[in-house]
Amino acid sequence: KDPSRPVDGVFRSEATNFCAKLTEIERAAGRLPEGYEYSLPTEAQWEYACRAGTTTGLYSGKENTSTRGVCPNVDEIAWYDQNSSSQTHVVGQKQPNAWGLYDMAGNVTEWCLDWKGAYPSQAVTDPTGPETGTFRVLRGGDWNNYAQYARSAARNSNLPSSGVTSSIGFRVALVASASQPSDEPVPGSSAIISLPNNVDLDMIWIDPGTFTMGSPTDELGRESDETQHKVTLTKGYWLGKYEVIQAQYEAVMGTNPSTYKGTDLPVETVSWYDAKEFCAKLTEIEKAAGRLPEGYEYTLPTEAQWEYACRAGTTTSLNSGKNLTNVAECPNMDEVGWYWYNAGIESYYQGLICTHPVGQKQSNGWGLYDMHGSVGEWCLDCYGDYPASAVSDPIGADTSAYRVCRGGSWGNYAWNCRSADRNCHSCDVGSSQVGFRLALAPVK
Repeated sequence: KDPSRPVDGVFRSEATNFCAKLTEIERAAGRLPEGYEYSLPTEAQWEYACRAGTTTGLYSGKENTSTRGVCPNVDEIAWYDQNSSSQTHVVGQKQPNAWGLYDMAGNVTEWCLDWKGAYPSQAVTDPTGPETGTFRVLRGGDWNNYAQYARSAARNSNLPSSGVTSSIGFRVALVASASQPSDEPVPGSSAIISLPNNVDLDMIWIDPGTFTMGSPTDELGRESDETQHKVTLTKGYWLGKYEVIQAQYEAVMGTNPSTYKGTDLPVETVSWYDAKEFCAKLTEIEKAAGRLPEGYEYTLPTEAQWEYACRAGTTTSLNSGKNLTNVAECPNMDEVGWYWYNAGIESYYQGLICTHPVGQKQSNGWGLYDMHGSVGEWCLDCYGDYPASAVSDPIGADTSAYRVCRGGSWGNYAWNCRSADRNCHSCDVGSSQVGFRLALAPVK
């Protein structure tokens, strides 16, 4: 804390809210130029101002002499990992650029308006970046970055909800009025995680929101542990588009415990501990590679996150917007998932493969596949009774001998595959009917 140091630890939404509030204050005071508003700069505005007419690597007119070690030319203009003593510093102490702007390199990295994307291949006017995306642009490097990130052209990015770090801040622009894009990816935005061995993992962005968890008393197949209650999820998260498949599990863990082998089949016969170890190892890999968003980790979804994503806004027993017509065999269930009557009976008794490649059945409204049937999916929570009133960000019982498993499997009847159906298993026991789906969520 120091009133003269740059503000840090800033979510992008906090930076844009600052701009909006300052616009209100100045407009009410009659000091705001007509047709102007306070905003974050676009990436192009930022680099144009940073360079101040220079074409060299650094805005001082000099070049880097080192990318990761000590660089005297960077030391003149920026606080970076070699001179910062691992902290921010009072603004304006280093050499400004030719237009009088300070700390455009180092100290804290600065949010820009744009989504991160590839640059255009031809000349453009007033670019604002891609229309949608996953990551927002950060520019300028920071006190914890190498000398190479002090370059005027160096680009960085992060999830807009990542700000719990003392290396992220912002700079205000006063610009001609324009609509501010949303701070979060839109629901259904996708991201591809590159795993070892050239294996990819697709994830879908899930916006925060409120929904009714559980089932109405007249739902066919309902059980007594599905008491309806309001749940609010205050933070968005990413969820696997598909269940984790065997190729992905092998890429991270080096083993494949599945009973029914196939690279594009869901991994199964994994305990809750196995699934958590996969998440922990992937978090390590992505953190070491510098690809893990600050404040996020790979984990299992909570039971509330799972049901919210499964329902995708529906209140029916299936996420297709339809209800069951029978508790055992049901055509509506056949549309959305693999269960006993379309995947299990003949295969099981003939000793054949009972699982199926992911993504063959109808997806839900948010683009998620196999939330019904296929294999049951481990959740983070200990199994316990639902709360009696509305809650925010629930994480289940404090302790239990069992962990929650959701979605039903190839070995279940239709009623066990409903959006609200709850199951549980001992943490250290695997089953050919149980796998998991990956979440990328804020660290608890």
